Amino acid sequence: MKRFLLGLLGFAVVWIAGLAPQFLTPLQVSGVIIFALEGLVSIAGYILFVRLIEKRKAATELSRFRVSLLPLGTFVGLVWFALLMLMLYLAGHYQISGVGFPNRVLSAVIFALGTAIWEEVTFRGLLFRVTEQTFGTWIGVLASAVVFGAVHGLNPNASLAASIAIILESGVLLAAAYFATRTLWFPIGLHFGWNFAEDFIFGVRVSGHAARPAIVEGTLTGSSLWTGGDYGLESSIWAIAMASIMSAILIVVAVRSGEIVPLMPSRKRRI
Repeated sequence: MKRFLLGLLGFAVVWIAGLAPQFLTPLQVSGVIIFALEGLVSIAGYILFVRLIEKRKAATELSRFRVSLLPLGTFVGLVWFALLMLMLYLAGHYQISGVGFPNRVLSAVIFALGTAIWEEVTFRGLLFRVTEQTFGTWIGVLASAVVFGAVHGLNPNASLAASIAIILESGVLLAAAYFATRTLWFPIGLHFGWNFAEDFIFGVRVSGHAARPAIVEGTLTGSSLWTGGDYGLESSIWAIAMASIMSAILIVVAVRSGEIVPLMPSRKRRI
């Protein structure tokens, strides 16, 4: 239990440290620098936790030997979101008005990657992992997903429905992406690919934040049940359904690979 409590403290400290660069915004510091710091500070804080608190020589879940899962996760995230937009287009809920190439590709990459690193290192690398080690995989999924949804409820245009959608969609899926592979590179890539496609390729709202110029210019139309309303597609029934399918696939992979930690595990904890 002591290890679990230290893990919760580590989660809070690293999450706040990753958030801290946002307070540079009033000083008119470039967003590229802010989100780059967000990712770097989070990684540094995580490695310090692993070495000083867990007494491990290296964060094996961030091993350079498995970094190939980062581009794989990115590809899956990009394709996943593109399929979602295709479904909306075919259903008449997305109308394309033009295409272009906005001059902000670097900021879009850093925004999506910095955010993905910060959230995956804290929510999956710390909160999920230490909860799973103490109480088992399913309690870890529940706890990390609920907190993930609650934190996203602080975003602009958020609602209770949006938070619940985040819990069912991203909270479960990204935890499954971690415990199916036992590396943070895959969920980081998945998260990055989704956010990058959402922001730079299709230019729709990202977790309640305003849409920005993108490669494909279009408009979402119809009920908020299908489009997610002012919060964005993360709270749409389409996104929840697609995430559920992908989560189910990853859970099957994890079960067949023996990666599920039982409730209140007595055996050696997995990383």
